[in-house]
Amino acid sequence: MAESLYSLLQKAQETASTGDAKMFGVEVAIVTNVKDVKKLGRIKVCFPRLPGKPESDWVRVAQPAGGAGRGFYWLPHVNDEVLVAFERGDAKTPYVIGSLWNGKDQPMKDAYQDENTTIMIQTKSGHQIILDDKKDAEKIIIADKSGKRTLTFDVKNKKFLVEAKEGDIELHAAKKIILNCEDLEIKTRKTGKIDIGTTFDLKVADKANIKAGPQLNIKASRVNIN
Repeated sequence: MAESLYSLLQKAQETASTGDAKMFGVEVAIVTNVKDVKKLGRIKVCFPRLPGKPESDWVRVAQPAGGAGRGFYWLPHVNDEVLVAFERGDAKTPYVIGSLWNGKDQPMKDAYQDENTTIMIQTKSGHQIILDDKKDAEKIIIADKSGKRTLTFDVKNKKFLVEAKEGDIELHAAKKIILNCEDLEIKTRKTGKIDIGTTFDLKVADKANIKAGPQLNIKASRVNIN
């Protein structure tokens, strides 16, 4: 089987080395258009080393995963530098196989670590996903572009932190929300409010304390104390 496969590969190489196959290796290109009218995840590029920098036809972009209605969708932006390869050396069938940083377009400023422990995804506006493998400080962080609304998985401290340094946090469910834990604390710096639609049951297995400042009001058409 191995010899048969090798023979096939050798024949494919011989085929690719003849005829119009002239574009072996890779080329650096610049993205010129990402508005694919057929919405197939293609882009257009130009090759800086060619006179006049002519624009290509639509070029497919290699992704980490792709299939019918699934996969990884992330296209480079216009003016990004990309690396292009050609199928069997044919200039008519190029593929974008990756993006490149350069002296002008550099990586995110917080991505570099001497220990190479950070994996970061950042969008054009600044939304981030950070996987930090730094020893004894491992974290996963999901943040919006402001950095003021974050989800943090703190491995060392065994903590999941939802933080909004500005704005609100809301939880919505069509049916039920359940909080199940060993200890529960609810603190507010100003007011607190619970608005129940129909029935409210409060059960304390051992001891309950209610403490108010200058005034405690209980109002109902009927109050039962047993």
